[in-house]
Amino acid sequence: MEIGGRYFDGASSRRRPASLHCIDGRVEVTGPDGVLRGPLALARVQVSSRIGNTPRFLRFPDGGCFETDDNDAVDDLLGRHRLGAGLAHRLESRLRYAVVGLLVAIAFVWGGVQWGVPALARTVAFALPAEVHAEADRMVLELLDGQLLKPSRLDAAEQARLQALFTPFAAAAREHTIRVLFRDAADTIGPNALALPGGTIVFTDQLVRLARHDEELVGVLAHEIGHVVHRHAMRRSIQASTMGLVAAMIVGDVSSVSSAVTALPLILTELGYSRDFEREADRHAVETLRAHGLDPSRLAEMLERLDDSGDETGSYLSTHPPTPERVRAIRGG
Repeated sequence: MEIGGRYFDGASSRRRPASLHCIDGRVEVTGPDGVLRGPLALARVQVSSRIGNTPRFLRFPDGGCFETDDNDAVDDLLGRHRLGAGLAHRLESRLRYAVVGLLVAIAFVWGGVQWGVPALARTVAFALPAEVHAEADRMVLELLDGQLLKPSRLDAAEQARLQALFTPFAAAAREHTIRVLFRDAADTIGPNALALPGGTIVFTDQLVRLARHDEELVGVLAHEIGHVVHRHAMRRSIQASTMGLVAAMIVGDVSSVSSAVTALPLILTELGYSRDFEREADRHAVETLRAHGLDPSRLAEMLERLDDSGDETGSYLSTHPPTPERVRAIRGG
């Protein structure tokens, strides 16, 4: 049996036209000038698996290598000596195995995205030192102030009054340092509140003006503190960065990683948190309000008013779960 191909001696990059012969289970490589590789038992030769119609390699113990494009001849050679055609080729040659492999791959990727990445993000977010959260907080606030927010137009007395109102609730967060800031967002995100990674919570003037009772604002504050306590901003950022890394591995575009890392303001304002994050923050708000003797329905009333306001610039509810669903949960129904 003769198979045409090329021979590499393993000592240089030079390749020579050659033929492989197999007699009585022993292979020999010959070229125009004679024998290039002496007779050797086929069982001692490492044969690469067949993958489509890519070249096959028969590697010898001394480093020499015979390359051929004649996959069928190699399969025939291996079949005659009962060495098999390689697991990869056997799998890809059977539609049933290929379909099963595809389904397993899809299930693996889906499971990783659905549960693996969020679990990883949670672990990392809670393991990061406070300094990292504080630096992320500073960077995000700087970007927000430069792109979406303007100095608050609320008078100083009103801001001081609200700060005094919020102080007991901020102090209840214990190991988390909560700082409340006010900003004008009339031309951008409208009535809104944002929880940044390090504990800064931004209330827009429009949200403050929309409230009819102080307790409604306290309910929103308790909700945003829930985001801080559960590290939702950092977890969301890590999840986005991880998905960017996965995309980069698939398509070879590393810019997707840096884009995800620098897009946290967009994540916070346009994409919003996941519904699970919002429900978790709502539960934290309900527990906090009840602990201070306040009716959680005040938060529900604020959510309903936000829903009715229909603000076209991007209201607080634009990326949240449906308001009726949240209201029922907050009111215990």
